[in-house]
Amino acid sequence: MKVTFIEHSGFCVELEKTVLIFDYYKGEFPEMPREKEIYVFSSHSHPDHFCQKIFELEKKYPNVKYILSDDIAVQASENITKIREHENKMIGSVQVETLKSNDEGVAFLVTAEGRTIYHAGDLNWWYWNGEPEDDNEFMVRFYKEEVARLKGREIDLAFLLLDPRQEDKYCKGINYFIEEIQPKAVFPMHAFGEYKISRHYLNCDDGRAYQGIVREITKAGEEFVL
Repeated sequence: MKVTFIEHSGFCVELEKTVLIFDYYKGEFPEMPREKEIYVFSSHSHPDHFCQKIFELEKKYPNVKYILSDDIAVQASENITKIREHENKMIGSVQVETLKSNDEGVAFLVTAEGRTIYHAGDLNWWYWNGEPEDDNEFMVRFYKEEVARLKGREIDLAFLLLDPRQEDKYCKGINYFIEEIQPKAVFPMHAFGEYKISRHYLNCDDGRAYQGIVREITKAGEEFVL
């Protein structure tokens, strides 16, 4: 797999015959072979996870399909599939399953060419210092219940939140997911341009134990081969 970090929570995963694009909202699309099937996923309507620019891909690439959370309001098209939480659909050559986000929309579990890829969207351990404890406990419980649906699944690649706005709770979600699900490779996301957060995480007690699993992201457009 070749993984390209686009921006924020946007990633491109290129396989032998298939390309998966997740949560694009800005930045440069990588060049992709025109003969490959391209699947574009948007987890919810927040402007840092969805942008109308994704539909411009059809002008250049003949085999594009869109899989959008059903909270995203767009004109119906034969290339667009709307999806809700806790659904399981075969779309073209890929299997798409969803979890329910504790913010908006869905998280995606996609199986393509024998590889299983998870993109969290905005499903996360949302604990905010200073917010009512009951609210924080609800969000954490919700997160754990959704992650539990993945127990026993073999996940080759996971895109998980590492959000510096959460202060000392920034890594609770990524660490819990790694411990519970044991994905083979993880890319942090949702850092709002503060790319140094992944280096900090991997070089302190928060994430040092996961250096062989979690990749450090340093800039937009960075490419990784797994």
